[in-house]
Amino acid sequence: MRRELLDLHLALVDSERREYERSRGRLSDRAFLEALIGAPELAWLNPLTSLIVRLEEALDENTGVEDCVDQIRKLLRPNASGHGFQRKYAEAMQRSPEVVVAHGRAVAAVGREES
Repeated sequence: MRRELLDLHLALVDSERREYERSRGRLSDRAFLEALIGAPELAWLNPLTSLIVRLEEALDENTGVEDCVDQIRKLLRPNASGHGFQRKYAEAMQRSPEVVVAHGRAVAAVGREES
């Protein structure tokens, strides 16, 4: 489950980097990292980033894992007419086959954890 969520996060970051650089030009890795941390246009990724960190902590402490996984399941529901993360997630899935594949793997992984 960790690997699939990290792969999804990476696919989303890569997709957003392409979009971000399309209007701003090529950025160094450091400049993009700074943008990823501070640019309002990229802040929509924060809920997934935070939940991945929270999941890592829950797994290490062996407490609260199911609650965290439930939140991840709810978050990973793209909705083009929704708001915030779900809308931007749906947009990323429309423009990036890598995001679609990573989404499928991540949803399957968190789904497996339910049983």
